[in-house]
Amino acid sequence: MPDTTTAAYVIDRIVANTLTYSLLLAAIGTLSMAFIELVKGVTGLRRYFHRREFNRWMQDPASRKETMILTTGGVRYENVLFEQPIERMLGQIQAAANLSLEFPDRYPNAYAFFAKEDLEVKKMQTTARHKPDSELWADFAEHTARVGVTAKAGARLEEESRAAQQARVRLGNLIARRLDAFQNRTQYLWARGNQLAAVTIAALLTAYVLTRNKDITGPEDFIALLCLSLLAGMVAPIAKDVVSAISGIRTRA
Repeated sequence: MPDTTTAAYVIDRIVANTLTYSLLLAAIGTLSMAFIELVKGVTGLRRYFHRREFNRWMQDPASRKETMILTTGGVRYENVLFEQPIERMLGQIQAAANLSLEFPDRYPNAYAFFAKEDLEVKKMQTTARHKPDSELWADFAEHTARVGVTAKAGARLEEESRAAQQARVRLGNLIARRLDAFQNRTQYLWARGNQLAAVTIAALLTAYVLTRNKDITGPEDFIALLCLSLLAGMVAPIAKDVVSAISGIRTRA
């Protein structure tokens, strides 16, 4: 029968050594994330990133100008929009899209951009005979805003209104999906960039710590240092969870 005391001692030593390395990686991961947050706060990196992605998405200057008016009151206040997290920024853009959809005659450039996918779908449907939803709703909104709804024209406008309202609902869903796609893409690029920066900084810090205790005397040492640094860089961001789990094991033991 195995000696349980010896087995417990071995397990305790493994846990202790693992905890030591995990604490080191957790400290490196914490320092890396703190440095990244400091750089983002000082340089306004998120603002530049959001502006770049937004300009790539909405390339027409006239559409961007109208959208900025609807979100922040003008281009000169655009930093207020781009400094926000992506969820809040997209909430403001969604409100601007809804306003352009409600008043396409007042904000034609923003409306043309947000409803662009509807025209592209129309081009694919070569056999379709109906007007695109964007044109149908824009014509109805402009007509009612210009002439109003009189008693004489009420019956005719009521029939037109049904088709126009259906077109507006379809446009609203299409615009919402387009905004979701932009948000998902921007979130993905931002998260990947943060992850790459965290791994790179953690790997550099690990290499620094290792070289402080051991000299690099040959190519084998350099390759080993590079591999260990890259591995530590990938593990460092999740080392806090490892430390918590191992600490729980030692506490129960």
